[in-house]
Amino acid sequence: MLFAATLEPDGSVVKTRLLVRADAEALRRAGGNVVVVGPDKAANRRLARDLESTACGPYVTSPPHPNAGPNALPHCQPINRPPYGHTFYEVDKRKAR
Repeated sequence: MLFAATLEPDGSVVKTRLLVRADAEALRRAGGNVVVVGPDKAANRRLARDLESTACGPYVTSPPHPNAGPNALPHCQPINRPPYGHTFYEVDKRKAR
């Protein structure tokens, strides 16, 4: 599932509203944050990569940044900015709130 997301100072990714794919792509193109939520970490990563590629073009996948906080999630982001923002995805022990 895809959700619009906000970020907390501790790195937590907070789900704000459920999105359909087209709305998630539009939000990413506009520089917003999206989070992919689900029980299958490999499927979450694949969907995040596909969404980021479609919405923003060339991208990189990054692990949680240590300076983002203890609850940060792995994510995809465009190589060329703008757009800003990220496509986060859940993994086994790191989940969106």
